[in-house]
Amino acid sequence: MEQQIKKHGKRQPKRMANTKKKIADEILRQIGGSVIFVFLIIAAAATGMVGWLSITSKRTELLEESQAAANQLTGFLSQYTKSAGQLAVNPEIKSVMKETKANDDFQQARNMDTVMDNLVHIANTDTENVMAVWVSDLDSSSLIQSDGYISGDDWDITGRGWYHCIDTKKTVLTEPYIDSSTGKLILSTAGPVLDDESGEVLGAAGMDISLNHMTQLMSGYKIGRNGYIMLLSENGTLVYHPQNDLIQQKIQDTDISENVVQAVESKESKFLKYKADGVTKYGSLQPAGDTGYLVLSSLPMSEYYAVLAAMVIALVLIFAAGILLVAIRIKKSAATLTKPILELNETAQQLAAGNLDVNLQIASENEIGELGASVQKTVLRLKEYITYINETAEVLAQIANGKLSIDLKHDYAGEFQKIKTALLNISGSMNQVMSGINESSEHVSVGATELATASSVLAEGAEAQAASIGQLTETTNTVAGQVEDSRKKAASSAEATAQAAAMIEQNREKMKLMMDAMNNIHQTSQQVVGIIQTIEDIASQTNLLSLNASIEAARAGEAGRGFAVVADEIGKLALESSKAANTTKELIEISMEEIDKGTTIATSAMDALQESVRVVSHVNEMIQETAQNAVIQAENMKQLRIGIEEISHGIQDNSAASQETSATSEELASQAEILNKMVQKFELN
Repeated sequence: MEQQIKKHGKRQPKRMANTKKKIADEILRQIGGSVIFVFLIIAAAATGMVGWLSITSKRTELLEESQAAANQLTGFLSQYTKSAGQLAVNPEIKSVMKETKANDDFQQARNMDTVMDNLVHIANTDTENVMAVWVSDLDSSSLIQSDGYISGDDWDITGRGWYHCIDTKKTVLTEPYIDSSTGKLILSTAGPVLDDESGEVLGAAGMDISLNHMTQLMSGYKIGRNGYIMLLSENGTLVYHPQNDLIQQKIQDTDISENVVQAVESKESKFLKYKADGVTKYGSLQPAGDTGYLVLSSLPMSEYYAVLAAMVIALVLIFAAGILLVAIRIKKSAATLTKPILELNETAQQLAAGNLDVNLQIASENEIGELGASVQKTVLRLKEYITYINETAEVLAQIANGKLSIDLKHDYAGEFQKIKTALLNISGSMNQVMSGINESSEHVSVGATELATASSVLAEGAEAQAASIGQLTETTNTVAGQVEDSRKKAASSAEATAQAAAMIEQNREKMKLMMDAMNNIHQTSQQVVGIIQTIEDIASQTNLLSLNASIEAARAGEAGRGFAVVADEIGKLALESSKAANTTKELIEISMEEIDKGTTIATSAMDALQESVRVVSHVNEMIQETAQNAVIQAENMKQLRIGIEEISHGIQDNSAASQETSATSEELASQAEILNKMVQKFELN
């Protein structure tokens, strides 16, 4: 792409360089950022896939190596546990043990020679691994081996490591131990010898197995460069470890993570991440069949992730080189693309500074060349517009000097035609406006004078109203005081009538109590009349009895004379009692008549008291209503006083406003005169 720029004025290389740098950086940021983002996504995906494949392969390798070692250990131990089981069901051995009793010499039993031949034969079939084949009788607590060893009197079968086969009646493997005669690491496998008839345990048969061959096999397992296999017994004792000083130690006594100890105790197949001797490692724990023995693989974490780390480093280097190459190419392309844009920018800055005498030629077949041609056409058109601008500036200067009638000599093309039309419209509008302002200013002057006169009259009337309102306010305050006094007296009257009503009510209650007492007296008198009637009846009966007694006494003659005297006295007493009872009854009847009269009078008095209570209550209600009305009137007078005060303030404000309006009107008249003089300097049509 060729570019040539011819222009007048100074070039600005420094600004161009700065602009070039910014555009290139922006292109690099937008395009390069997207490319780099895609690169990073691809790198992350590739790293994840490679890492997953690497870790999966290492994990699989550890599992397979552990499983292979466990299978080999299972096969090695199973053949000897089966041999021990077969030896325990040998008929000759059962016969020898069944024959031997406590304190018998186990060696002197019948068929012992045959048994010994079998033991020697089995031992000779695998001299590399089988250290000895033996049988042990339970009753005599004695043992005979294929190598000719016979236990002594102090030998105790219950202290052997394989003795629990007798309790469980199953073939067992013992924990490994160092043979005292050979110094080799061995273990024993033993099976219980059972009586076919009773099922009782007669003894045990087994063999001692050397683990040297097995440890050599375990040492042959290599995982990576530094990985290895460990062999553990049922209780977690290390049978094989690359470090010989750890053999025969329990796993929990070594410097190893607790999760490994727990996995060994659970006898479960697990993939583990653990620490041993301060180094993080990965491994797989696999049980060796049903033997109780375990195999644990071990691979340092650095080697476990070695392939992953190498692949990540390689990918990082590859993608870093790719990103750098992309950035360089984008930077170079951005510089090539932005060079003509910078030239166009410099030309635009010259035009913005007001220099229209520029010539721009760009030879290019892309959009930038078309943009350069368009800019050149714009420059030529701007040169034509200078004439319009000069005439427009001259006309605006005339308008500023007060000459509103203008004459435009040139024909304006394009958008400048709008400027010509606008200038002519401004001239016509300004003529009309100024004529209207001139006429209006005269009217404003006359109106301002009249407004000033009216404002003076209004101010005087407002002052008079303020004085009248002041007098009305004083009168209202006096009436409000009188209403407040009436309200207080009405309230006092209401309280007094209320007290009177309460006292009458109390008297009515007392009268009611008196009526109740008189009724009780009336009822009691009636009861007394009944009692007196009973006394009269008793007196009549007594008098009749006295008469009968006198008759009987007369019949008795001289003997009944004393009784006749008594009867006579009783008759007199009964007669007097009857007279007294009649007299008392008459008096009580008179009292009851008087009580009835008193009751009638008390009832009338009570009715009168009730009527008095009703009347007083009605009066009290009327007085209370009057007091409430007085309160309302006092409140209304208060509101009326407040309203009059507000009116007074309003009139005072109106008076002040009228005075201000009067002053403003005078000022308006003065300003209207000044406006008249200013308008007269414009030249109108």
